[in-house]
Amino acid sequence: MKSSKKILILFFLLILSISKAGAENFIPEQPVITLEEIRPGMTGYFLTVLKGTESQKIPVRIISVINQKPGTKIPAVILVKILNGVKLAEGMSGSPVFLKNKLAGAVRGGWENSDQTMALVTPIESMLKIFSEKFIALPSQEKNLLNKISVSGVSAEALEKSTGLKFSQAPSFSQGPLEIQDYQFKPGDAVAALLAWGDVEIASAGTITATDKNGKFLAFGHDFLKKGAVKFPAARVFVHDTVNSSSFPFKLASPIAINGMITHDTEAGIAGRVGVFPPSYSAELVFKNLDNGTQKKYSFRVFPDEFLTPKILEGVFTGLLNDAWSLNGQATMKVNLRIDGRNIKNGFARRDIFFADNKIVEAALKDSLEIIKAYLTQPFSSTMPAGFSLTVEATQNPDVLMIEDINTVSHANPGEEFSVKVKLRPWRGKPFTKNFKLKIPEDAEGVCELVVRGGSVEPLTQVAVNEGWKNIDSLERMLKELQAADSNNQLIIELNGDALGDALRKALSKKDNDYDENDDLLPEQKEFLSETKARRIKEQTLKIFSSEYFIDGMMKRIIHVEK
Repeated sequence: MKSSKKILILFFLLILSISKAGAENFIPEQPVITLEEIRPGMTGYFLTVLKGTESQKIPVRIISVINQKPGTKIPAVILVKILNGVKLAEGMSGSPVFLKNKLAGAVRGGWENSDQTMALVTPIESMLKIFSEKFIALPSQEKNLLNKISVSGVSAEALEKSTGLKFSQAPSFSQGPLEIQDYQFKPGDAVAALLAWGDVEIASAGTITATDKNGKFLAFGHDFLKKGAVKFPAARVFVHDTVNSSSFPFKLASPIAINGMITHDTEAGIAGRVGVFPPSYSAELVFKNLDNGTQKKYSFRVFPDEFLTPKILEGVFTGLLNDAWSLNGQATMKVNLRIDGRNIKNGFARRDIFFADNKIVEAALKDSLEIIKAYLTQPFSSTMPAGFSLTVEATQNPDVLMIEDINTVSHANPGEEFSVKVKLRPWRGKPFTKNFKLKIPEDAEGVCELVVRGGSVEPLTQVAVNEGWKNIDSLERMLKELQAADSNNQLIIELNGDALGDALRKALSKKDNDYDENDDLLPEQKEFLSETKARRIKEQTLKIFSSEYFIDGMMKRIIHVEK
């Protein structure tokens, strides 16, 4: 009996130790001063980098402690006056404030077009809870001026449109590739949360507030994107200078090395750990101008987030392609998308051709961006793509083939093979004819419709999925069906019959005890699009010809089939 009690006690001790291990604690290496000890008139300083990588002491005086309204995780903020002529600037958020050489909190905000020597401070007590509590970022009424997201290497306009976030345009400094660096942050160091890095850089710079002996750190003094649990790279930053501005001063800064990972993004600040590095996706755009023979290549990496990363990629790819192809008016773009990853056997590749007389970039990228989004947000399995690659070839020439005429039989027998001659005309070029062979089904009778069309004209759809007879149930199936979609560069010749009438007749002719609920469904209602195409190609009622042109137009002919 005693042995059983001892085992039970050990079991509860084990459970207690596991629960304590799951809740991380942050014990700062720096001594702290509590909110109750802070009084108006007290003087101290905050640490921040004004130039280079070393922080400086900026003197401050406490003006007031302001209680917050109920419903916020931060019960009060501290209002301070910056002394010695220094003004508040973007990039100072998180700067640790010390009173009596004890850590009081982090600079969190100020006001635009006003007294830029006044600053709000998040008390350190609120920031110390970031690791141990499930801190959810709440909507804030104050405008965040100290922690804007800067963009270099691509226009911020496309990113704002795709993400709904606000970005500030930064100069495109050539810092070289960011490398992993073993560096222990200290309070006052400049730090950046990275969304993209490489030829394109998307980052938000701030300041380290506090550190502990285990390599964890606190920064910013406010939320970044209000994302909760995150995996942003944390980078050490070089400050070129602090630039004065009548609107709001700012630090001109560049990340120089990745030192760790940001894991928490909360109302009271961000937090993370050095020496731990998040995975990332590689991304590449290769642009070829077919008119002048030039080529540009952009390579960058993006942070892993299933729902925000597709929006970031949309903005970056759109902005880069707009920069590379700066002409207005008509253009043809040939787009090759490739996705590689551990859960994609042999990778995923798709080629398509687009023509438009205006806004060609938007038209050319639409399908590829939707595929990237579908891949990252699919619900079937955890993904870790190695990367996304887009190759775009562009020309002002309308590389368009028009369907000008079709010539075929007007009568045929069941099971008979027949010829279809399609007359195609390149834009302002001489027409030419291509020949195809199709076959009348063995059980066909009555009227068949021959349709010749470009892949962009009334494309085949997922009938079974759209009508609710089947559903996509795996990543492999999803990619296969994305691959099966019609492409604009395809010439499609299809033979359609009175299949619905045949199916209904077969169902009505059966006895009740022989009835099968699937008998009254069309074949297309039982199959995925890839299966329908494979079956019809085998039956020779469908032919697909891929070209190097955008194929436009559609023509039809009637074929009478009699037994």
